[in-house]
Amino acid sequence: MQLSRKRRRELKKLRNQAEVLLDHQREVLGHAGHVLGEASRQAKELGNEHVMPRVESAVDQARPFVQKNVACARRAADRVRVAAAPVVAAALAGTVRSLERMEQTEASRQLRGFGEQRGLIEPVKKKRKGGLIALGVGIAAASAVGYALWQAFREDDDMWVSADDF
Repeated sequence: MQLSRKRRRELKKLRNQAEVLLDHQREVLGHAGHVLGEASRQAKELGNEHVMPRVESAVDQARPFVQKNVACARRAADRVRVAAAPVVAAALAGTVRSLERMEQTEASRQLRGFGEQRGLIEPVKKKRKGGLIALGVGIAAASAVGYALWQAFREDDDMWVSADDF
């Protein structure tokens, strides 16, 4: 496509005008950035000078009421916890027993673990052989001591040598 000289000159002139306009816009945007930075600095200073003292005084006035109400809420939560814990523990233990009767061992184990973790159910004591072994050793030791005492205090007529035998 061939353009006439006149069209080429007009396009070149239009391109130059667009470049000048673009340079002006860049200059304006740079200046707007500086103005925006200064405005944000001024807003921060005004906030620190005027808004922050009012907010701090309002917070200082509200602090005692908030602290009092937080303490009251904690006491109420403690009372509810004390009152509800036995009920929840009993319900949890009943549910665990029901699951065990229905032979739902996995669900029962998970629910028991949750209750033990929260402190609502006491952990099941595991029966170990060590206790039986210790009991057996204790009984054997007691019988050995008893036998030794019996041997020491028994009356044995054969143990004494009479004077006539010499």
